[in-house]
Amino acid sequence: MEPKNYSAEYFERALARAFSCEKLRVENFHIEAVSQKGENFCSVIYRVALKFRRSPDGALESGNYVLKDLLPIATEIGTNEKDMFEQLLPAMSAILEKFPTELGDHKISADCLLAETSPGKEIYILEDLGALGYGSFDRHQGLNLEDAKICVRKMAQFHGASMILFQKQPELVAKLSPSNYGNDLTDLFAKVIVLDGTEYAAEVFADELPEISKKMKAQIPVEYIKRMKNVVDPKKSSFNAVVHGDPWVNNIMFDSANKKVVLVDFQNCFWGSPAIDLYFFYYTSVKHEVLLNQQDELLNHYYHSLQETLTHCGFVGSQPTFDQLKDEMQRCLFYAYYAVSCELPICCAAPEVSADFSVHTFGDKEAMLKKRKQLFANERVRQTIKASLRQFDEQGILETP
Repeated sequence: MEPKNYSAEYFERALARAFSCEKLRVENFHIEAVSQKGENFCSVIYRVALKFRRSPDGALESGNYVLKDLLPIATEIGTNEKDMFEQLLPAMSAILEKFPTELGDHKISADCLLAETSPGKEIYILEDLGALGYGSFDRHQGLNLEDAKICVRKMAQFHGASMILFQKQPELVAKLSPSNYGNDLTDLFAKVIVLDGTEYAAEVFADELPEISKKMKAQIPVEYIKRMKNVVDPKKSSFNAVVHGDPWVNNIMFDSANKKVVLVDFQNCFWGSPAIDLYFFYYTSVKHEVLLNQQDELLNHYYHSLQETLTHCGFVGSQPTFDQLKDEMQRCLFYAYYAVSCELPICCAAPEVSADFSVHTFGDKEAMLKKRKQLFANERVRQTIKASLRQFDEQGILETP
């Protein structure tokens, strides 16, 4: 997709505000689209390289940035990204500045230079994490235990900082809209990804797991919607944080040289149970053997990191206990069922399957059916979903009263 309506003057305005420098002038810039189909369904991502001077006789400087242009379909559903970038993330970052440097890196996101919204449009200019040494994980294989631990530690910092923010400035957290899944799953993405996705998964395993398949279908749509609403309702949780909402490998950038990560894409953030993020990450982003055998180790690592963040960054009062966290994991288990059945097939799609996979696919019933057949041909997908469904059945979450 070719960039449109982006000029030197446009970037001058963004940098002038970011650097508090009214006389800043951009001398030249290069912009190119870097989005890949099947990876960014809700936005187009551009990489921007700039040459600029902060004053007419100032030194020539270079800057590398990312421009995120949200598609109209995403803005229509509604996002919390502007509030996150302009208010919550800066406040959370300030809280994490108290975190001792000897305990590790506490950067949680890219800095935002400009957040611009208008009807049907959201645009963000961010620092280019790639220029800072960050890259992407391999979405197709899943993460090993070591890399998964680095990721859950960052989630713990993100959650912990938001919990402290809620104590200090609850009005900022109150700006966030609730989860879209607190509604009746009627928007295009919810219906196609969640309800249709679950029904397709049930059909795929109808021969191998006939009783489980029947139970899955029996929940759609009434019981399924009811349970999703229950999971994302913060009033049902024993403790809450700002939930990222979409923490899979493509939304976690990795500095392999320094073994550190940051989170990207904050449009799905909301106030809810941290278990929601943990399950989404587990069931979309880790290797099959880690998922089956090492969830407890990951949860312990997450809890230790959460305690560390709360202790060093100013949380007041009693911290959540490990038993409370385990209770939340049990209460939110239905979210794991959704993540593995509906999101995993998309998250680990092979490059050849992603090639023609775009937001328009979701609105084309025939194209989506063809795409799902390709997604479920992935051995990791079939193996992980099948094993998980058996576990979920044993734990009783597929029953309908």
